[in-house]
Amino acid sequence: MKMKIYEQNIRIRFGHCDPAGIVYHPQYFIILNQLMEDFYRDVAGVGFIEVKKYGLGFPVAGVRCDFAAPSRVGDECTARVWIEKLGETSIRFAFTIHAGDELRLQCTETCVCVTADENDRLVKAAMPAKLREALEPYLADATVKPLQLRA
Repeated sequence: MKMKIYEQNIRIRFGHCDPAGIVYHPQYFIILNQLMEDFYRDVAGVGFIEVKKYGLGFPVAGVRCDFAAPSRVGDECTARVWIEKLGETSIRFAFTIHAGDELRLQCTETCVCVTADENDRLVKAAMPAKLREALEPYLADATVKPLQLRA
């Protein structure tokens, strides 16, 4: 089975941009977070709030990001996400944002599956089998190289 890539069209809006008229870099993280929210809902059938019903959370443990070219108000971009690594308690996602053939951003984000212990501290937890099964089609196969980030 060929791996899947989740894809979404993104329009760069005035509110994403700084006074120079290009995307202010923290706004990319908001865009990526919205993409992840849709990915979890569309792929795993569970949104960020619903996952709490299972006593789980997926906080971000690390991010690496390269801003390859500026995006401006009105740009029509395509955001893509897939999984570079699916561990027992963690997931490393890969993201790209393109405008046409031009790479604008590439990023990896590692999330950890956690639950709260009796003292309400977050501790690593095994990912539920149902969630793992939903995510596996998005796991990079041998034909996909990990993103080569400068950062």
